[in-house]
Amino acid sequence: MHKNIVIESKLKNIKGVVSEIIGLLKTKKADESDIFDIRLSLEETLINAIKYGNKFDKSLPVSIDVSCEENLISITIEDKGEGFDYKGVPDPTEEENILRSRGRGVFLVKHIMDKVEYNKKGNRITMVKRLKTPK
Repeated sequence: MHKNIVIESKLKNIKGVVSEIIGLLKTKKADESDIFDIRLSLEETLINAIKYGNKFDKSLPVSIDVSCEENLISITIEDKGEGFDYKGVPDPTEEENILRSRGRGVFLVKHIMDKVEYNKKGNRITMVKRLKTPK
């Protein structure tokens, strides 16, 4: 299954996209813990794309490409922004970064998805999750 979705850079559009993708996972009888991880990662990366990437510019779209095979889902989210230095995001678990308000989402997504890759520019993320076998 493959699906491509394009949305305007409005935070209110996130809920519908997430619901649509989670609905697809539920038809595959995906494990609830996988669904939770994917929902959280989707929400976090879509907020970042709209807020930091496209800076809420409604004329700039966010593209979501979803590919779901038997036990694997791959989600690519791309904004039209300038990108960011994803390698330079400080570890929010280190003492000097504990009180910082930014960087937690990038850290979280890296730890709950099985594979996370950014393009060189830093405006496209691909997240992969191996789905647990339904019981």
